[in-house]
Amino acid sequence: KILMINSENHITLKNINYSVNNKSFFKNLSTDISTNGITVILGPNGSGKTLLTKIIKGLIKPERGKLSIKLNGMTPNTGYLSQNIIFLRRNVFNNLAYPLEIKGFDKKMINKRVEFLLKYFGFSSKEKISARNLSEGNKQYLSFIRTLVSKPNLLILDEPSSNLDMQFTKKVENFLIKERNRIKIIMVTHDLFQAKRLADEILFINDGEIIEVSTKNKFLKSKNKLIQKFLKEGVIY
Repeated sequence: KILMINSENHITLKNINYSVNNKSFFKNLSTDISTNGITVILGPNGSGKTLLTKIIKGLIKPERGKLSIKLNGMTPNTGYLSQNIIFLRRNVFNNLAYPLEIKGFDKKMINKRVEFLLKYFGFSSKEKISARNLSEGNKQYLSFIRTLVSKPNLLILDEPSSNLDMQFTKKVENFLIKERNRIKIIMVTHDLFQAKRLADEILFINDGEIIEVSTKNKFLKSKNKLIQKFLKEGVIY
């Protein structure tokens, strides 16, 4: 089947099939995700949240099916934050500079961008420290900052604040709220309160199946039994 999409803006998954350990996990999974604001992916552990973000990012190719993403008629410039954080054997500053270096930007522009981000996120004091020697929370924070270096217009974030203290979580959330009209954000969280604070749209997944995609307010009033149970328990572990 050919996917016919004429819209300038769309994030569409059509009949996505993917197996995990030789067992079919996503079976003809189809959905449209809003191209505006913050879409939060919720669901119990092992429901397929991370896998879904990897497919949207293009890190994993589905066995069958089609993914199509256009923002303003173009393939988006995507920033991706994974739960597996890897840094170069360099200091904080140079880890942030590296994605721009490989794209061939000039040194002056790179320095300006990196210094701006370090200052904006209150991390300038760490710029000379080896990124691999940071605490887990600081590594995750730096990893989030790194996703922004090349000014993406699509951000895919897999639990961006799971190891962060309140101060850093607030900085990340404030940035996402401030930029939600300029950058399309898709994020996984296990924190229902965070979802309530940030989401414009919620995608709820359970056992490889998308149960509902709706606005936050509609989701919180959902009549679906699985969702009601999930909301009542309040914790998503």
